[in-house]
Amino acid sequence: MSNNEGQVISLTYQKAGLMKRMVAFLIDAILIGTLALGMFWALRLLVENTSWYHGAFDTYVSVSVDSKLFVYAETEDNLVQIDTYAKGTFKDDAQKVSFLEQRLHYFYVDDPLSLFDGDEGEKLYRADKIGKDGIKKSDGSYYFALNQEGEPASIVPDAELIAFYEQATISAIEYLNRSEDFVNAKRVLSQTINFLLIPLSIAVSFTLFELLIPLLFFRRGWQTLGLAVFHYALLNSEAVVPMTRFFIFRFLFMLFIEVLLSMMTFGLPLFVTMGMMVIRKDGQALHDYLFGIYMVEAGDQSIYKSKEEYFALQAQAEGTSARPFLTSWYRDGDMIPPRVIEPPEHQEEGEGESKK
Repeated sequence: MSNNEGQVISLTYQKAGLMKRMVAFLIDAILIGTLALGMFWALRLLVENTSWYHGAFDTYVSVSVDSKLFVYAETEDNLVQIDTYAKGTFKDDAQKVSFLEQRLHYFYVDDPLSLFDGDEGEKLYRADKIGKDGIKKSDGSYYFALNQEGEPASIVPDAELIAFYEQATISAIEYLNRSEDFVNAKRVLSQTINFLLIPLSIAVSFTLFELLIPLLFFRRGWQTLGLAVFHYALLNSEAVVPMTRFFIFRFLFMLFIEVLLSMMTFGLPLFVTMGMMVIRKDGQALHDYLFGIYMVEAGDQSIYKSKEEYFALQAQAEGTSARPFLTSWYRDGDMIPPRVIEPPEHQEEGEGESKK
């Protein structure tokens, strides 16, 4: 930048190192994740007491238990699939097989939820055992064969037969979707958790650590706690702190695109921004590139909120007998190019704004 006498003054900042930047990101991610997890459980406790959620949960549990494909574990307040329950309850393989056969037979043949027409359920279960598309071992052989009475009978030891019942249980659970009450209850529970509680918990936690803490404590450089550990700061192309509105726009893009949208697109926006950090020489992530923001190391150098502030501090320093205000801040390695900033003709208070 130039002073009032036309002398060019360069402020040079070292680019934020990639590895330290990743560690700073990890610090923030751990903090955000920890708070989000705590908020999720707190919000879930509140939601579970609402009538609509409680009604859906009771319906889901009752249908699942009535189907005999699940066991409700009161001590854990959780539904357990019958194959998992058998493994944890019975030590003898014959007991496990007997329990699973009884439960699956009841689901298909007795049809407690009226899911099948006539003897459809019995035929489906029979087809699992001996049908051409039935459940087979890894070598393609069957677990069952017809006996003299024409009924399926196991032809493998009980220890091997357990694998059949594990697959048969999964197949049977798919038929629960024929129950309208089960489907509606599951939809309410799933949407509440996946589209309300989880996003809300992450959004609130992310807002605290990525927006409120910088706004309240680290406005000179818009640092998060992770960035503050390594003395990293955010600057714009004029080598001063970005204006508040640009920092907020940057935060909103990070929240809605790189965080929430990534949850629905298998992390695609997040992969793009991480890739840009690695490939680009200036280390700009996607959100920084879009808003003209750079992340720099500022441990040994002052950060200025505006050009006006810099020239005001320079004038104050030159009017004292203290050591010179300006020093050299050059380092080895990649640096953000010096930016030329013209001194304001009229100094007015404003955040990062200059008038020429």
